[in-house]
Amino acid sequence: MFEAAIAISILTALVTFIRVIVGPTHADRIVAASVIATMIFALIVLLSVSLDEPAMLDVALVYAVLQFVDLIVYAKYLGGRSAR
Repeated sequence: MFEAAIAISILTALVTFIRVIVGPTHADRIVAASVIATMIFALIVLLSVSLDEPAMLDVALVYAVLQFVDLIVYAKYLGGRSAR
């Protein structure tokens, strides 16, 4: 069961990576990168449960916080850029 969820998450991240490369605007690329980061977070959680390694959940939470901060920085950059 976990193997199928891991495979689907990896496939979704790979398909979304096309949007990061081709995306017509910066906002599309940022949203796609955020989706990929969310898929990586889900993969870490699934691996943690699958391998029965609770320490990996802490890693996943730190990764999610860093991803959120990264998204805020990008939003601030684009907000300041379009205002000028």
